[in-house]
Order: sequence, then C-alpha cells, then structure tokens
Amino acid sequence: MELKEYIQIIKKNIKIFLAVTLAVVFASLIYFYFQLVSYDTSLTLNITRLGAQATQDYRYDDFYRLQADDKFADTVVKWLASPRVVTNIYANAKFDTKSLSLAKLSKSISAQKQSPQIISINFSSPSQKSAQRISEGLVKVISQNTQDLNKYQKETNWFKIISEKPVIIKHTFNYKIIFLVAFLAGIFLGFWAALIKDYLEK
Repeated sequence: MELKEYIQIIKKNIKIFLAVTLAVVFASLIYFYFQLVSYDTSLTLNITRLGAQATQDYRYDDFYRLQADDKFADTVVKWLASPRVVTNIYANAKFDTKSLSLAKLSKSISAQKQSPQIISINFSSPSQKSAQRISEGLVKVISQNTQDLNKYQKETNWFKIISEKPVIIKHTFNYKIIFLVAFLAGIFLGFWAALIKDYLEK
C-alpha cells in the first residue's frame, strides 16, 4: 500500500480515528490527575566513628579506615534492601505493611553509596508527616543495628550513623509530556483502528 492509500483510509474513517486518539489523550490525563498524592524524600546518612584509636600502625586511620567505612556502607545499603529491616523501619513510623509483598518491601526504599562514608536514600510516602516519621524510623533502626553489631566487639571507635535533615518534595507530573506521549499513542492506535474498520467493511 502507498502512503496516499493510507491517508484515504484515515479520511474515510476520520471519526473513529479522532475518537480513539482523543479517548487515549483524555484517559491518560484523567488517570494521572486522579493519582494519589505522594511525596518524594531524599535522606543522606553519614558514617562516622565514636572515637579514634591510638595506635602506631593506624589500623583504622587513613586508607585502612576508609576501607572499613566503605565496607560498612555496603552493609547499610544491604540492610535497606532487606524486607525485615524495612518492616522495622515502617513499624517505627507506625505504618502498616501487611498489604506489601516481600518484593515491594525490598524496593520501597532505595539506597545508594555515594562515597565510602555517604549513603543517599530515596523513598516515597503519602504525606510530609509520614515522610518525616519514616526518616526518623530509618535512622533509629539503622543506628540500633549498628550498635547491636558492636555488643560483643565493644570497639571504642565503632561506626556511628549521622543523618541530615530529609528533603521532602511533593511529587508532580509533567502534563505537557504526558499529553505529548498520549497524543502520539492515540494517533498510533487511531491509525490501526481506522485500518481495521476499513478491512472489516470490505
């Protein structure tokens, strides 16, 4: 088929073409408009020490200390991917997690190591207050886990977690991009609807 034949088919079935295109655009805009409000939160954790160890070989200072910090940061990141730890965090924030699967729990909090001593954490919540509670619960649980690891080692320069104030921003949609994508998808589906209608009429 040549291009002009396709154009003739669309002209012939212009009503169904426009109807499908507009339906896709309106359905997409309405869907995103009625999405539940959520707040994106960014939290930074800093790994430091309770004290410094006085030793001539500098076992935890400089290069070796950074190596130890780096390994512990990996441990914290793994904690935040654990459903058990995440459940404890939400429990501290007074959140019910019964409806969440293990997969959702492990992905609800995203943690990335930015440097040997800095961890960036991101998550979403339904309100600013809940975002604040989750942040506080997260720091509390991670700090408690850190202390628990040192119960038997009793290191004077053991790791300590320090958090910065969380950044909480209301999640918004870019309706211009949504409209553009929905419009292109509508044209595509409208084109095929016109072709199918023309084929069935023959």
